[in-house]
Amino acid sequence: MARLILALAFSLIVATSASAQVKITFPAQQYKLHEQIRAKVENMGNSAVTFCVEFGQTSMKDGGVENTPSPFLVQRNDKGRWGTLMIGPDVGSARAAVVLEGGESKEFPFRLNDSGRMRLRLTYSHGSFPTLDCRAQPKGSKLLTSAVFTID
Repeated sequence: MARLILALAFSLIVATSASAQVKITFPAQQYKLHEQIRAKVENMGNSAVTFCVEFGQTSMKDGGVENTPSPFLVQRNDKGRWGTLMIGPDVGSARAAVVLEGGESKEFPFRLNDSGRMRLRLTYSHGSFPTLDCRAQPKGSKLLTSAVFTID
């Protein structure tokens, strides 16, 4: 019985550490409308992870448009329910795989035209898959959710 409990505890620790390999961070918890948010994907583990980035993404800046490639889905909380914002490009975009080796990070600055409580979501896979087809998520992909931040 003690062995079974020990094995289950070890499995839980291994599962928790594997899922905590990747995290999304940003410097503040509160932003102004159209303010640049410098979100970072960090690979805290020793092995590579792969995720897809939308390279046709843009953000509004001072009446103009700037390129803001992004791997994230952005969600807003509306009366206790999370809904995904439709901020992606309509046509002409390209999605490509990005590989982060163990210990690496990559920053993805963007701006939002919406206010409220927000969070970011990232789908990633353990391993290095530079030729990953981003039209379909591979089996075993993980979904990561950031901390909540606010846009005023």
